[in-house]
Amino acid sequence: MFSVCSRKLHSIHEVRRTYKNWPLWLLSRLGMHVGATTQIRVNGSRLLAPNNAESWGIADQVWRWKVYTKHFPILEGYRVLDVGAHFGFFSVFAAHQNQDVKVVSYEPSKTTFEILRRNLDNNLAKKNSFAFNYALGDHTGDSLFYKPAGHDASGTLFKENLASKGRTLVEERVRVEEASRIWDIFEAYDFAKFDCEGSEFPILRCLGEQVKRLHYIVLEYHHSPQEIVQFLQSKDFSIVELLALDAGAPWHGLCQLGMLYAKNNHFLESVSPD
Repeated sequence: MFSVCSRKLHSIHEVRRTYKNWPLWLLSRLGMHVGATTQIRVNGSRLLAPNNAESWGIADQVWRWKVYTKHFPILEGYRVLDVGAHFGFFSVFAAHQNQDVKVVSYEPSKTTFEILRRNLDNNLAKKNSFAFNYALGDHTGDSLFYKPAGHDASGTLFKENLASKGRTLVEERVRVEEASRIWDIFEAYDFAKFDCEGSEFPILRCLGEQVKRLHYIVLEYHHSPQEIVQFLQSKDFSIVELLALDAGAPWHGLCQLGMLYAKNNHFLESVSPD
């Protein structure tokens, strides 16, 4: 009993230290959401988001738990790739980790991209931020993008990834571009984050040998990670950690979910960030 109370007190202390407007986090945990939107104030940033538990949960992942920078720091001058940028929480976090960090963000949903664009414009210097409103994959064309109604964090190109039985799915037509479009901005990236609800392996497979132009990869996998592991190891990446997660959310139709952290053993910074 004492240890449970101690953990809760520690969490509250972390929340108060992390969020300038921490009482809104607490209200969210209690299921109280006043207004359709909220502003998450963290680390000098003001981030617009729907006022729900998911928004605060994603903020916790990025700022409190720092799941993406668990093994790899973001250093001065880094070029950061954010695939599945959502509302831009990680993009903003990454840009604020050090001086002159440049972030390239991809988000397919038009409604989500509007929020992403506002968060980038309000919190980052324009010269350090690039955002594109399309999905990345292994082909070019239009596709349906599926979201469980009321859950903006769960959009996917793959309907089977959602437990749709008895649930309303919102369909949105989005643009898909081949993954090689990431080289339109930089010819190499120091840090790549992928959270794209099932598109991670098609993207990596499409990049092929060019994946060697990524230094650190942090990836949320949504199926068995073995194909991804084998692919990256064949390109001389080391798998630093493979961490299974509880799918948790009832709208997921996923049998496996987790985090993968990989390091390129022979990354050459052949192109200047400028």
